Formats: sequence, structure tokens, C-alpha cells
Amino acid sequence: MEDHELPKYLQSIFYPLYQHTTDVKCKLMLLDQMLEVGDKKEIPFLEELESSGDPKISNKAFEVKSALQEKLGVISEREKRRLPMNLCFIYDEFNIRPNKVDSELDFEVTLDIMEMEK
Repeated sequence: MEDHELPKYLQSIFYPLYQHTTDVKCKLMLLDQMLEVGDKKEIPFLEELESSGDPKISNKAFEVKSALQEKLGVISEREKRRLPMNLCFIYDEFNIRPNKVDSELDFEVTLDIMEMEK
């Protein structure tokens, strides 16, 4: 079976080690090692572990994933969706001001949920 046929989280070298670890303390130590020697193949596995039922594991997985992404220079999906910082100041740069609200502008839309009886 080739690598690209496996789910991405199974491609981590740490996956089989984690599966054979029974003790939570050892699992947390293994997560620390992912940060030390891991590469970008560990990120999907860490994302899987973030949804773990054990809060210690899920919190540690989030911390390690964030630190590993920073270490590797990998941009997260959340970061990719953000606008560049220079766009935040575009109004000031071009001296553009937002329009004032027109009091005559009324779309006459009512929210039915606000009118429901309790």
C-alpha cells in the first residue's frame, strides 16, 4: 500500500507508537517527542488527537501542533484565511471613511423570532 492511499493521520511515524501506549503519562511524553523530532506528517495525527476524549491529551496535542507548525514554518488553515495586516489600514492609507448611516434607509425586515410568544 502506498503512502498516499493511507489517511494522512496514519502516515505519522508516531501513530503505531501511540496506539501501543496504554499510560496517559507515556502518551504525553510521546507528544513532547513529536515536537522534538516530528515533521509535517505529524500535524494530521495531532489534529486527530485534538478530538480525544481525554482533555490532557487533546490540550497537549493542540499545544504541540501549534508549536510544530511554528517550528516548521507551516501556515495553518486558520492563518491562511486571515487577511494580510496591511489591508487593515487601507482606509487610513487612502483617506477613505465609511459612509454615515442614512436614517431614511429602512429595509422593513422584521425578525419573526423576536415576535414569538414565550
